[in-house]
Amino acid sequence: MSDEPASPTPAADTVVSVAVPVAVDRAFDYLVPASFGPAAPGCRVVVPFGARVLVGVVRPRSADSDVSEGGQLRAVLELLDPAERPAVPAQLAELCEWIADYYLAPIGEVYRLALPAAAMASDTRRVRPTQQARELHGLDGPHTLHGGPLLDARLAVGHGDADSPVLDGHDRRLLAELIAAVGSSSRKAVSVAGLTRLEPPIPAVLRRVASLAEAGLITVETSPEAARRERTELHVRRTDRLRGAGSDEPALKRALGRSKQRRALLDHLEQQCDADGSPLWVGLSELRGPFPRVRQLLPPLLDAGLLVAREQLRRLDDFAVAGAAAGQASGPAASPSASQSFGEAPDEPPQLSSDQQRALDRLLAARERGGFHAALLYGITGSGKTEVYLRLIAELRVQGAGAIVLVPEIALTPQLAERFRARFADEVAVLHSGLTERQRLDAWAHIRSGQRPIVIGARSAVFAPVPKLGAIVVDEEHDGSFKQDDGVRYHARDVALVRGRSHGALVVLGSATPSLESWQGARDGRLELLELTSRPTPRPLPEVEIVDLRTHAPDAETLLSAVLRERLEATVAAGDQAILFLNRRGYTTALACRSCGSLQQCPDCSAPAMTYHLARNRLMCHLCGHIEAAPQRCLACGSTELEHGGAGTERVEVHLARDLPGIRVARLDRDSARGRVLHERLARFRRREIDVLIGTQMLSKGHDFPGVTLVGVLRAEHGLALQDFRASERVFQLLTQVAGRAGRGERPGRVVIQTWAPDHPAITFARGHDFAGFAAQELAARAEHSNPPVGHAALIRITGEQRPAVRERAAGVAGFVRELAARVAQGAGELTAHGPIDSPIERVNRRYRMQLLLRTRERPALRWVLGHLRRELGRRGSGRAATQVRVDVDPYSLL
Repeated sequence: MSDEPASPTPAADTVVSVAVPVAVDRAFDYLVPASFGPAAPGCRVVVPFGARVLVGVVRPRSADSDVSEGGQLRAVLELLDPAERPAVPAQLAELCEWIADYYLAPIGEVYRLALPAAAMASDTRRVRPTQQARELHGLDGPHTLHGGPLLDARLAVGHGDADSPVLDGHDRRLLAELIAAVGSSSRKAVSVAGLTRLEPPIPAVLRRVASLAEAGLITVETSPEAARRERTELHVRRTDRLRGAGSDEPALKRALGRSKQRRALLDHLEQQCDADGSPLWVGLSELRGPFPRVRQLLPPLLDAGLLVAREQLRRLDDFAVAGAAAGQASGPAASPSASQSFGEAPDEPPQLSSDQQRALDRLLAARERGGFHAALLYGITGSGKTEVYLRLIAELRVQGAGAIVLVPEIALTPQLAERFRARFADEVAVLHSGLTERQRLDAWAHIRSGQRPIVIGARSAVFAPVPKLGAIVVDEEHDGSFKQDDGVRYHARDVALVRGRSHGALVVLGSATPSLESWQGARDGRLELLELTSRPTPRPLPEVEIVDLRTHAPDAETLLSAVLRERLEATVAAGDQAILFLNRRGYTTALACRSCGSLQQCPDCSAPAMTYHLARNRLMCHLCGHIEAAPQRCLACGSTELEHGGAGTERVEVHLARDLPGIRVARLDRDSARGRVLHERLARFRRREIDVLIGTQMLSKGHDFPGVTLVGVLRAEHGLALQDFRASERVFQLLTQVAGRAGRGERPGRVVIQTWAPDHPAITFARGHDFAGFAAQELAARAEHSNPPVGHAALIRITGEQRPAVRERAAGVAGFVRELAARVAQGAGELTAHGPIDSPIERVNRRYRMQLLLRTRERPALRWVLGHLRRELGRRGSGRAATQVRVDVDPYSLL
């Protein structure tokens, strides 16, 4: 018997399931070479996908793997994370799997939500030619690249013997392209993803990269993060070419093509001017929020001379600075608020009211008991819910735990970020759409490492990788912006509850007008109800006055009744401020022809009319983004007799400033205030440099203006006629929230609600600040039709460019659903399918829309049907005849 030790068994290659960031409802299996080491679930891997190179995430291997014994698998190209530190921690990976299952979403798209875009960039690997390749190619000889000798097709790769693989024509071209791209530089490299996009394409380019690297002709490396130098970025500015009301519309259309986003970007930049009307330079980070594809939109605009661009120092994150409107500089996630700088003591917390103390004690008691606990913090407007959040998180920090605070739109609530930074200084990371990819990656890394254990952000912040998560707060949990309306259609409030359960954390849902889902959850005992019934200030809720517009006719231009005008003038005369609320943007909601009566409609949508914007002299479709110059003649009959329809916020602003000289008026809506302008306008109003602020629902989102003593609602019934079972709930919430902006300081507040429907329950209950009464009546009405939250629903939408194809696909899906519903009815559940019918807005952006609404009292019945329906979803057909079927589980809107 030999005494020699047995040779170790070589490690075997392993098969992993990878979630690839594409809109395909499945994962893909890949082979991980043994030399890479273990690829644990949650680790990022670089994989070939068709002709592309993508970064995916390893997930738990599914039982229904599509690989049979002996099947051919493509190999993982690179493993980016060590097994002991996956990019997506186990509990977050579990959450992603739940989202994909519950919302019937492509798994790769879900995992993409959990990581910043830069962490899943497709150009992770970069390549450069070696000196040997340059010598073989002759670049170092007397000849130029194109004139130099090509590599001999018979030349062995890296060797001279006949047994070695040889370079074929495609290999030679790949090296030539690579050497041409890097030139004489020994440091420059080319992304592998860029090599896959060469025209004409090089066959099997990824395999060729691997073989050339093995032969020593190229080196492959992971792209390092660029060293931090001056933080510069590209800035753009609108030129005078084809600008303004007298612009050449046909020339504009030729330059812009059919891109609505490109037209919207150009139009947006036209409004970015200083006080003298001179165009401002705007950085790409500021444009990325409203225009996520800004880099793809810019080249044609620059080529046409409509924009100019230059590199400038980047404006830094407004939320990380003292006073966002002041425009001071700071890092993306490191600076405190206006009331504190590093080294100073945090703000002294105010004395809690008895209601606040009681709510905090019950939350801390739940934390002491351990495990998951969910609560609904129902507090009237101005009752101090934010202070309860701050105290709770302060206790968590003492215990070493972190927290996530979700808000409807972080850009609209800079005060909240300031308050958290004033209390917790550099422990706070603020996530918002204005961050660059690099900033977002930086913030993600800080959060993941535990350096920023408190995260404030909008919907997607629910995925923040806080290491020791102790609580998730969903502020204004009723707000519709927590529901994603495209892509992965998840609801951040519900995802927060699921994540909180998996972490054993507290979840606090806060609102003065809770969603009926949360209210029902509190009634059923799934949420603990905590109530704040009074304001910490000496002032009660504002008095609400209803003005019946059937009796008190409003002015056609300002929409003010005599009653509201009198209240407004008295408020400003007393040195106080006022808010006027109208949930309609633009100058007028329609441009109508006096001769034939036709409206100027969007060519791509079925909406009755486009909105006219005076400052831009443009007609805009608020559904699809179509923009065109205002016509001089009716598009239907050619008449020049065009008249304006209903007033929007822009018209009210213009005429109010004219009719009430001396009163400082400003507007706050999506057209007038974005990015830095938004912060500056909010700051000016808070400093009382503006007397009257006119705006849309942006005004209802958590703002605290102590100087406001009057809120006027110009048309309270807007939205009640929508074909949606949530219409009344949304109107009630909006009225109550905007009314709550009044009387939050030392002086009492008053609210004047103008309406043509004074007897509607949503308005009468809002008048009395009676949420409980409204909820009881609305829940009873929902129960009659099994509408949520009494029942459960899913909306199936079928879209396509050709109406017959959409109808045919809808009929097929409806037939399949009814077969499933019949099988459910034979069991314990019952499910009804309504449709298919045309969607309330039948055509949007040249696509016809039909829908089916599924409703049931029993959630398992709906889950069973949706599980079987999953294979019917997605795209079918090609070209203009293609159709798409998507499901929206727990839909927020039926429009």
